[in-house]
Formats: sequence, C-alpha cells, structure tokens
Amino acid sequence: MNPSFKFFHIIFFFINILIAQDFSKIDKDLSELNFDKTLITLEELNNSHPNNEDILLRLSITHHYLSEQSIEKKEDKENAQKAYKYIVQAYNLNSEDPNILKWYVIALGKTVEEESIRRQIEQSKNIENLSLKVIAMMPDDEFCYNIMGQWHYKLASLGKASRRIASILFSEPPQGSFEQAMYFLGKSLELNADYIGTYYWLGKVHLKLGNKQKAYELFNKGILLDRPFKREEKLFQDMNKIIERNN
Repeated sequence: MNPSFKFFHIIFFFINILIAQDFSKIDKDLSELNFDKTLITLEELNNSHPNNEDILLRLSITHHYLSEQSIEKKEDKENAQKAYKYIVQAYNLNSEDPNILKWYVIALGKTVEEESIRRQIEQSKNIENLSLKVIAMMPDDEFCYNIMGQWHYKLASLGKASRRIASILFSEPPQGSFEQAMYFLGKSLELNADYIGTYYWLGKVHLKLGNKQKAYELFNKGILLDRPFKREEKLFQDMNKIIERNN
C-alpha cells in the first residue's frame, strides 16, 4: 500500500470512529426528545463532514420532530422543509438504504399534506412505491405500514372531483381500498401497539366499513396513549369528539 494512502486510510478510520461515537450520543438524545441539543451537534458535524449520509439522515429526523413539536405554523413548515432538504441529499448519496428511504417517504408525505389535492395525488404513486419498497426491506418496521394504511384510507375516501383529477393525471389512477387500509394498519399495530395514530386511523377505517363497535374500541384504547406532539394531540381530540357523539 502506498504510504500516503495508508496514512489517509488510518485518518479516515479514526474520523469514522469519532463520528460513530457522536452518533451514539445523538441517537440517545433523539430517543429522549432532546431535539435542540441534537441539532447543535449535528450542524457542527455537518460543517466538518459534509455529504455524510448518516449525518444528513439524522438532521432530517431531527427537523421532522422539531416540526412536529412546533406550535407556530411558520416554524412547523420551515422545519418540515429542512427535513425534506436533508433527506433528499442523503437519498442522492444512497437511495438503497432502507432508513433513508423510510425518512424520505415521511418527509415527502409531510411536505405535501398541506398542499393541493392535485399535488397530493401527483405524489401518491411515488409514496406508494417507496413505502412498499421499504416494507420489503424492513418488514418489522411499523412506519411504512402505517403510511400505506393512511394512503389507502385517504385515496378510498376521495370525492368525485378528486377522482377526476386522478384520472387526468394518470392513465391508471392510484386506487385506495378500506380493506387494504385495515390490513396495513393492522400490521402496524402488531409491530407497535403504543402509537395513538394507528388506533385513530384504524378506527376511522372501521367506521367506513360499518364496524362501529370495533372503531369505538380502538378509539377508547387510543385516547389512553402518549401524545408527545401536536399531531397526536389533534388525533386525541378528534377521537374524544367521536366517542362523545356516540354516547
């Protein structure tokens, strides 16, 4: 081995060890919801080690959760856009990493959820294809099962005008199914029984299918779960309203 190349290889090895040590602390802070603290460390790492897919992935995750945590709509949107920007950079470096693909789907879905129905329909096939790819690569991860459940529910719930838009945009418009929504959300629930959102969406599916008793059972379980961010708080409020209307 060329001496200079060997020296570079050793230096690169030690840099990777240092980054890996930082990641263990970052991941611990992420799990403890210390997002502001995590962001400072990640930004420093990104400045010293640009184009590192692991750093970019964690920057995207951090900004996603800062978005979910934000009270102000402007701050929410800014963090969502940053989450998408960083995951696109990571995706461009490694489009086959299942975790990068998963967070790409999550960031993409969040950026389009406030946009027009046309824009949401335009991205629907991309979200479907990527979600199914992640499920095939990580069959024990609940995230994309949940996303596909919501995908089927929302498409199956489209009105006539939105369906016309879909038929204009695609020769074969994306088709949603409440039965498929139930399957995917059921799988997500099997893998993680502690997320309030799964109970909400699965309950909504059962209402659509006329299974009211099952829906209310799910809602009553869901409202007992943690709701760390405003999205979950909204689901909690919606489930409570549905339960109150039924009493």
